Amino acid sequence: MTETKLTEDKAIERAIERDPEAYRFLLKNYNAYAFSIAVKIVKNREDAEEVVQDSFCKAFKAIRNFSRSGKFSTWLYKIVYNTALTRIRNKKVIMDSIEEFPDSNGSFDIPDNYVGSFEKLVQADQVALLKKALTVLTESENLAIMLYYTCENTIVEIESITGWNPSTIKIRLFRARQKLYIELSKQLKDEINELL
Repeated sequence: MTETKLTEDKAIERAIERDPEAYRFLLKNYNAYAFSIAVKIVKNREDAEEVVQDSFCKAFKAIRNFSRSGKFSTWLYKIVYNTALTRIRNKKVIMDSIEEFPDSNGSFDIPDNYVGSFEKLVQADQVALLKKALTVLTESENLAIMLYYTCENTIVEIESITGWNPSTIKIRLFRARQKLYIELSKQLKDEINELL
């Protein structure tokens, strides 16, 4: 069996049979987003890495319980979310600011053969502006934006992951979009003023 021929459904079936290659396939496909969720909650790279490791261990041990009625990612991210909350409760850690996403998670990398150097600089500028703008969001707004846009979860899936009701999710997304619009408008205005 080769990893390139493995689909998510086959990987889940093989993971139930304790196939290490299936574990690697699922880990490779969901590790970056799982880490993003964990770091938003625990606000610490080392703790987030442990949360993700614990979450995958829990998921692989309980994979027989995964109901195929939903997406595997939703089920896994709920485990990550709950594991991260448990870690915070156990450590009683409260931090004011979230650590920057590590560049190694690959979520913003663009292959060299895709765009030229100038386009890469523009993309890096946009990412930097967005990261700076995200700092004005509350923790829950930041998590809602990440789950909805980055992980491409639906409102129902976010409800399943976080336990928030749909109206709360919609309000958090709406407020986050408003804050991001205002913050990005300010940043772009400041940059234009600096250039002129």
